[in-house]
Amino acid sequence: MYIDLSDLNSGFCDRLRQITFCIAYEKLKRKKVKKIEIFERKNKECPFYFTDLLSIHKYKVINIKKKNKKIKSLKMNPYNSKISIETCKIFNQSIKINNEKLLKEWKKTYNLLKPKKKFIPKINKFLKYKNLTCIHSRITDKLKSYLNFLLEIPNKDVIYKKQINEFCNNINKMIDKKTSNIYIASDEGVYRKKILKSLDKRFKIINKKQYFKKGKLRQTSGEDFITDLFVMSSSNVIISTTGGNVPLTALLISKKRQKYIKWTSAKLNYKISHLIRRVIFFLRNI
Repeated sequence: MYIDLSDLNSGFCDRLRQITFCIAYEKLKRKKVKKIEIFERKNKECPFYFTDLLSIHKYKVINIKKKNKKIKSLKMNPYNSKISIETCKIFNQSIKINNEKLLKEWKKTYNLLKPKKKFIPKINKFLKYKNLTCIHSRITDKLKSYLNFLLEIPNKDVIYKKQINEFCNNINKMIDKKTSNIYIASDEGVYRKKILKSLDKRFKIINKKQYFKKGKLRQTSGEDFITDLFVMSSSNVIISTTGGNVPLTALLISKKRQKYIKWTSAKLNYKISHLIRRVIFFLRNI
C-alpha cells in the first residue's frame, strides 16, 4: 500500500488520520496488505517523519524518498479529514463498503499505532504511576488575541489570554479527587510554569523537568511528543486547554474509558464566544 502525505502541511496527527483511514479502507476491501510505503515531507508544523516516531502493529512501514506518480493516492487536508461519517463519504470509492462500518474500522485502527521501541522505556517510566491525570497545555500556535480569536475559522481550536489565565487559576477544581499523580503535556515553558505553580501540593508531578527549543513553532522534540501522546492515552483523565488533535488521538489510541475535559468549552461565556465566531465566519462568507 502506498500513502502520499506530501500535501499535508499541518501537524503530525493530521498525517495519522490519512494513514489510519487508508489502512481501514484497504482492510474492508479485504486486501491483504503487509507493507506500507509512505512518502512525506518534513515542514515547520511537522519536523519529523512518521517512521521516526511510530510503528504499525503487523505492518512493515517504509519511508520512501521519491513520490510514486504511477499510483493515485487520496489527498486529505486538515479541513476534509475530520474523523466522521462525512469524511468517509468523501473518500469511500467502493459501493460495497458501508460508511458506518468504515468509520468504526477507522477509529479502531488507531489501536495499531505503537511507539518506536527506543521510546518505550521512557513511556513505561511514567505509566507505573496510578490514578494519573494528564494536563494538556497547547499554546505555541493556539494563543490569540481576543480579536484574532473571533476572526479565526470556527473549527480551529484556539485560545485567548483570559481563557488560559483562568485555566491556570481553576486547574485544581477540575482535577478528580481520586487523582494522586499529574503528568503535564505542554509545548512551551511559560504557561507550563504557571500551571505548576497553581497546582495543589497534594499532587505528585511525575514529569517536573522538560526542555523546550524556544523560538521554534514546535518547541518539543519528537520523543517528547510521542511520550506525551502515549502517557495521555493511558491516563484516567485528560484536561486540555484547547482540545485539538493530540487529545483526540490519545483517546482513540487508548484501550480504556477516559474522562476528557476541554477548558475552552467548559464555561457558558466561552460557548457564547464560539457562537460569535461562527456568526462572524458566516457573515464574512456571504
